[in-house]
Amino acid sequence: MPLLGKLKTLTLTGLSPIWHIYLQLRGVKVGEGLTCIGRPGVNLKRGSKIRLGRSVTLCNSGMANPLAEDGRCRLSTVDLDAELIIHDGVGMSSVIICCATRVEIGSGTIIGGGVMILDTDFHPRMPNGTWGTDPKTVSKPVTIGKNCFIGARAIILKGVTIGDGAVIGAGAVVTRNVPESATAAGNPARVVSDNAR
Repeated sequence: MPLLGKLKTLTLTGLSPIWHIYLQLRGVKVGEGLTCIGRPGVNLKRGSKIRLGRSVTLCNSGMANPLAEDGRCRLSTVDLDAELIIHDGVGMSSVIICCATRVEIGSGTIIGGGVMILDTDFHPRMPNGTWGTDPKTVSKPVTIGKNCFIGARAIILKGVTIGDGAVIGAGAVVTRNVPESATAAGNPARVVSDNAR
């Protein structure tokens, strides 16, 4: 990285204490050691919860990750009872997480540029054939285990559980559970390697 780029990244990282305060003012519970490279985006529905553990890293700039396209991490809850829980040591770049019920990400998990994690389909089909607007009615919790790796541009959909140590390939669309230590790839994602010991 050229010197100017390194200086800009250092400057962006140096603003982490400001973004820590910003997240707290927005209602997010933030653990010690948060690193924010650039400003994250937060939409917290009244009555819902977003909790970040210790030493979480949010990369919100292409200066930190060339796959991030200068996009911010966006953490959103869309229902008053929703819970978004990100445990210690999670790192993510330009990730969109939208939570109507519950999304939980285990400690030490790395989430690549442009990943989307959604626990809802957003619009339920109504009996008369139209589309509703209550995301909770078409929501199922998402759980991602500890020490997982989620490749760039993957999409994790509602109701999915990803086991500890699993790897999700870049661009995968995950619609079903992935076992512990397995590798899943494709659209829809399928287990391509089972490294369980």
